[in-house]
Amino acid sequence: MAKAKQRDGIARRGLLAAVLIAVSVPAVQALAQEPAAVAAPAGADDARVANGRDLFSSWGCTSCHALADAKSSGDVGPRLDGGNLTEAFIVGRVTNGQGAMPGFGGQLTDREIADIAHYIVKVAKK
Repeated sequence: MAKAKQRDGIARRGLLAAVLIAVSVPAVQALAQEPAAVAAPAGADDARVANGRDLFSSWGCTSCHALADAKSSGDVGPRLDGGNLTEAFIVGRVTNGQGAMPGFGGQLTDREIADIAHYIVKVAKK
């Protein structure tokens, strides 16, 4: 009788495990899917470029970097026109710095840093 109860307990746990797996797999798959793209409101790109331009100027980027749109001719850091910089690269460099470039993470918000990167990529002459 004890062995029968033990087998029933094992069978129930096995059934419970199978049910949990069956329920969990679709949930995990749904969570792993890319979120649907949300359309930015009209003028959002223009606002990000304008904000990035203001931040680039007000945080002293113009004193080290040359960028035609900003009318800057700094020669300490690299020229930002004519390169193949990505937003991700710029975000990393502005956040963490490197060499003579100070990191601005903690001084600027993530959104501000993203707007600076967006601005540079959008206006840099290729």
